[in-house]
Order: sequence, then structure tokens, then C-alpha cells
Amino acid sequence: MKIIYYKFMAFAVTWLLRLLPRNTPVVYKGINSALVLCEQVALLGFTRVIIITDEFLGSSGILDGVKSTLTENGVKFVVFDGVLPDPTFDQVQAGEAILRTENCQAVIAVGGGSVLDAAKMIAMLHTNPGPLEKFDGIQTCKKPGLPMFAIPTTAGTGSEITLAAIITDPVSHRKIPIADSKMIPGYIALDAEIMKGMPPGITAATGMDALTHAVESYLSKASNESTEIQAKTAIRLIFMYLVKAYHNGNDMRARDAMAMASFYAGAAFGKTSVGYVHGIAHQLGRVCGTPHGNANAMVLPEVLAAYGDCVHARLADLARLVNIGEPGNGDSQLAGQFIQAIVDMRREMSLPLQPKDLKLQDIPGIVDDAISEAGKLYPVPRYMSKDELRCIVNGLLAA
Repeated sequence: MKIIYYKFMAFAVTWLLRLLPRNTPVVYKGINSALVLCEQVALLGFTRVIIITDEFLGSSGILDGVKSTLTENGVKFVVFDGVLPDPTFDQVQAGEAILRTENCQAVIAVGGGSVLDAAKMIAMLHTNPGPLEKFDGIQTCKKPGLPMFAIPTTAGTGSEITLAAIITDPVSHRKIPIADSKMIPGYIALDAEIMKGMPPGITAATGMDALTHAVESYLSKASNESTEIQAKTAIRLIFMYLVKAYHNGNDMRARDAMAMASFYAGAAFGKTSVGYVHGIAHQLGRVCGTPHGNANAMVLPEVLAAYGDCVHARLADLARLVNIGEPGNGDSQLAGQFIQAIVDMRREMSLPLQPKDLKLQDIPGIVDDAISEAGKLYPVPRYMSKDELRCIVNGLLAA
């Protein structure tokens, strides 16, 4: 009966994602596009804004160009740099309180996925006041949020183009998935110059996050011709440029390509959702504090292998896309080679393979929550059993 329920939920989610009304954001691309975006803030008539970021970025000098451009164009600003990894309700509420006190008219988010997610919710909370628990689910906001300008500093989450945000309940530690088309930012800058200083470990982890988005989108039962084009473009770019960006952070062509890959992957999975990789990764973040990109990388090849032959044809398509295998190879062989290529990429970038402090007694809860999350929200290629997921998570235990 549970499988029937999951199939019904997947069908409902699929059609809801397809039917949700979506605004098309204005996208600025290229070196110093973040400064062009800030000029647009003034041209659009905003005179007072809040910049949402984290403490590291707030003190790193990365914001200097943003601040000076706003000042030169007569826009006053206040900075909230209190966003932490895996942002919680209290951080969103603190940011909104500053926004409200300072009478800000718009939000500028400068940061990675955590900053972008928090900024989306700060903008929404301002126009939809109340407890944050009420946003849990799909399309729960009654009013649009404040206008939002997004400047991602990592190439991974794709949060700048998605309708989703993940906010953590500080009491239960549960990650609350929120999906609402009104959260898609109106203006985006994909500026490789801002991403240049990203450390190799973060480059690797966020790049694997983008790869996970694209692959899970391509395998989703909700995929369609449009999302397949976006997912395949992202995958091609990631296989071409992620390792290059990891080894040389000043390779601006690689940085620019990864910014586009993250954007395309985000656009794809925003319409198709994801799968068991994310179902497990979210629990690793909750239980072990594992950064999301690292958590995805830990289980992406293993989940793809566990799906079995139901995904072989699709993975074979991706293998051919990135020039893996030989013309005579069958789908099963190509699928295995594609999975192995991800393992090799993960190894070359020295990504961690085990979460810190994962204990044997944590595994049943992780498996149960991953099964529930994926079953209720994700149109996966095949529903897995608890034993299959337990085997994957058991593999993460340190020897």
C-alpha cells in the first residue's frame, strides 16, 4: 500500500511542478555582472536594500564592489551577515527583523546555497508574516516576497533559479523543504569573478551538488524535453570543467562554465525534483552536520548503482554525452562506466567518503527519513526498499 501511496504522491508532485506559474528572471552573465546587477537596483527605483550574506563573505572584501556600486548609484544598504550553513528559523527571523526596522525595499543575496535559501525566506516572511512552520510544503505563500537580486558565490546549489529553500527547525533539527514559485529571484548575476576565490574543497563539493541535481533531474519521472536539455548541458559542462576549476581556481573559463552548469542544473531540477541521493544527503546534514555537497558526493555513485537496470538506458545516454565508453558498448556497460567516472572524479578531488560522527544507531532513522522524503516528494525512477538504502548508508560507516 505504501508504494501505491508514493506513486500517487509522485504523480501529484510531478503535475504540480509542471503547472506552477513561474516568472522568468533577468540574468546577467560574465565578469563583473554582479556590479551591473547592482546598477539595475538603482535603475529600478530602489533606494534602500538589505544585503544578505554570511560572516566570511561579509568580512572578505568580496562585497566591496557590490557596496561601492550601490553607493555610487545612490542606493543605501544595510548588511545582515548572520547566515550560517544549513540556516535555521531564527536566522531568517533575525534577518527579516533588520529588513523591517531599516525599511528596506528589496533584498540582495550574496553567497552560496545557504545564503540564497535564507534570503528567499527573509523576503517571503516580510510579506507573509507568521511562524515559519506554515511555509512547509508546496506553494504555501499567499503573497510574493520583496523583490530579490541573487549573486551566487558558489557553482553548485542552483538556488538562484529554483523555487525551493531548505530551512532547519532549530528545535527538531528537521530540514523543512519549502517550494513556492514566488521565491524565484527576479534578477540574477552569474559572475565568475566573484567565484574565483572559492577554495578547492568547496569548488569540488558544490560542483558535485550541481552534478547530482542534473543527474537526478535527468532520471526523474517528471523529466521532459526542456529539462533534459538543461540537465544534459549541465552534465556536459561539469565533466568538462569541474576538475579544471578544482585544480586552478583562477581558470576563469572553467569558473564561468561551472556557474552556467549550476544554473542549468538548478533550472532542471526545479521542475523535476531530485531523488534518493538528496533524500539521504539531507539526513546526513541533519544528523552529522555533513555539508550538503559533500553528502551528495558520498552517495551519488552508490545510489545510481542501486537503481539497477531501470536507469541503465538513461545513464548510457549520459555516458555517450560525455564521451565515455566505446561505440559497441551496451547500455549496462556504459551505465557502469558513467558511474565509475563519477567515482574517479570524486577521488581526484579528494572528497570525503564518510560523514563525521556517523554511528550505527543513527542508520535506521536516516533510512526511514530518506525513504519518507523521497517517497513523498521525488518522482524517482524506482522505489527502493529499506534494505537497499540501509546497505548504502552502512557503506558510509568508517572502517
